[in-house]
Amino acid sequence: MQYATQPVGERRFATIDWPEPFEGVKEATRYSKQCIQDVRTPLEEQDEACLTFNVYRTHGVSFDEKLPVLVWIHGGAFLIGGWDKFDGPSFVASSPAPIVVVTFQYRLNSFGSLPSRLFADKGLLNLGLRDQHFFLKQFIQRHISSFGGDPNMVTLGGRSAGAYSVGFHYFHNYGEDADAPYFARAIHQSGAATSRGFPNATSPHYVDQFEVYTAYLNCTEGDDEEILACLRAANVSDIRDVSLKLYYDSVETESYPFQPVQGGPLLEKFGSESGYDGTFHKLPVITSTVTDEGILDVPGTLETNEDFISYFSGVSPKLTDNDLALLGGLYPDPAVVPGSPFTNSPNSTQLSRVSAAYSDYVAICPGQETAYRASREGVPTWKVRFNTNDSWPAWQGIPHGADERYTWNEPQVQYPRASSIYHAYLASFVATGDPNTLRYPGSPKWPRYEPSWSEKEMDGAPPRQLVLQLRGEAAVELDNIRWDACQYWRDPERAPRLNK
Repeated sequence: MQYATQPVGERRFATIDWPEPFEGVKEATRYSKQCIQDVRTPLEEQDEACLTFNVYRTHGVSFDEKLPVLVWIHGGAFLIGGWDKFDGPSFVASSPAPIVVVTFQYRLNSFGSLPSRLFADKGLLNLGLRDQHFFLKQFIQRHISSFGGDPNMVTLGGRSAGAYSVGFHYFHNYGEDADAPYFARAIHQSGAATSRGFPNATSPHYVDQFEVYTAYLNCTEGDDEEILACLRAANVSDIRDVSLKLYYDSVETESYPFQPVQGGPLLEKFGSESGYDGTFHKLPVITSTVTDEGILDVPGTLETNEDFISYFSGVSPKLTDNDLALLGGLYPDPAVVPGSPFTNSPNSTQLSRVSAAYSDYVAICPGQETAYRASREGVPTWKVRFNTNDSWPAWQGIPHGADERYTWNEPQVQYPRASSIYHAYLASFVATGDPNTLRYPGSPKWPRYEPSWSEKEMDGAPPRQLVLQLRGEAAVELDNIRWDACQYWRDPERAPRLNK
């Protein structure tokens, strides 16, 4: 089902509005095509007219009863993904209480974000995030009751880039959204508003990428209006081709093209700044990470400390020499430091070390930051570390995405009991606002995340969190993994250099 005007023709690279009204019945019995993205997916399975949503609801419950709602934002680095990245029917069917699940699509790749001076001047930054905002604040709040959902009991959830998006909405309690939340609670899986780095539209690598992009499409001549008109008329296959080239050119330093940018809508401030000044929605929240978030993203060929430092200099170019020296000390070099926790690294001398540091940078410490900020404001907060291996090779540990199928209780996982336990906590949170109310029989009570340490020093007792263990059983542990390193990544003075 379409939720907005479709961004095709002259509406490409433009903001969206309500869809055109129609009379009668429109067929909505098949899934839509996905938004334009990776060239490895056939073009016939993609379409620019992709702003659609799907609704799944517990069977047999009267539509007069308005049920709690989970709206899920799919991940995929803002470059790929679609409605099929979350199994809504399975999440609903396994839920211990009646609920509604909604999945939807938003513009991706350069269609969703084309950072540039031109798009900044034209007010066209962060179009994909703005699609999300329109769907959540306008469409869902106005129309979910027609599908048997309660607009006052909406949980916003997402994983990876979907969780970054959840974070941007959660930490946007200012501007037009000040004191006007359009959801009641939130789930961040492997992501937060301070994950990775989101520089502004004039960052040097975005300037270079835009030059390559427009040159490839032969859209360099004329004034801004003529260049924009050329881009709107460009062949979609050519856009996919140049997008893939820019992606592969950026993989080594994770400096992805086509990302939301700081200074654009919904990211007018860095997420860290909203955390420090309290301009975030004080709503119940779950944050989760997996143990080895970065293992599949970092290069497996780094052998020396110089390689380690050079890699992070590329990931965050504004880090100073002192920043980089401190970083190296927080993650002891296994080649020279006896007893380093990163000895016996697979594949290369530095892999375990660089994986731990990148994991902390991209997900683990940002997840801790979200939990810390919310809990310090008295907000009901829960945090979990997913540490169940789902048939991954031993050297990969528990990589990014390991928790995905467990989220919706897919039975074909290595540890089905863990799937039932994990899903029940999440479904209980959606249905009641508390993961414990309807938790799986025999599973432990998930304690609230309540840090006693101060803003600057982790000098009190570590807070408690849930952990899904290696063979799938749930337990409670202290959140004390790499505390000093997380203080580095969460430092407010360093945050602007990290673009967080």
